[in-house]
Amino acid sequence: REREREMLARSLARSLSRAPRPLVPLRHASRAMCTSEDGVAVDMVARMWSCKVKDDPGAHQMDLVFDRFIDEASMVEGVTGAARMVCKSEWDYNLILKFEDIDSLKSYMADHHDKIWGEFESEVKALAVGNIKQQNFVYDDIEQ
Repeated sequence: REREREMLARSLARSLSRAPRPLVPLRHASRAMCTSEDGVAVDMVARMWSCKVKDDPGAHQMDLVFDRFIDEASMVEGVTGAARMVCKSEWDYNLILKFEDIDSLKSYMADHHDKIWGEFESEVKALAVGNIKQQNFVYDDIEQ
């Protein structure tokens, strides 16, 4: 019951304001992209879903499905936020689910991904034009 109230509160908050914001406060500060280390440092990570949508109404419908997906995924420990990007000329649609570290992503993939994604996959496939690609990334908010 408490979980349902929490999910409803998050859904209402998102519907009242579509301004970009994390689902929960980010725990990592922004940093410059280049460091003195060799290679890419892995702090935060993300999983991205990429596809094309038909048009603006299709993008809106995809938002509604992914809003519910985010509600479920945000209950998993280590999920720190989400972002979505839509190209309104090419109709590319990307959803990014952010994790506080690599272990959080590994835990999500091992214990939660199949169940959560399975609840929404058919709806996303019905709205997507062509294939849906999923990929993991190192993620950083870059200071300017």
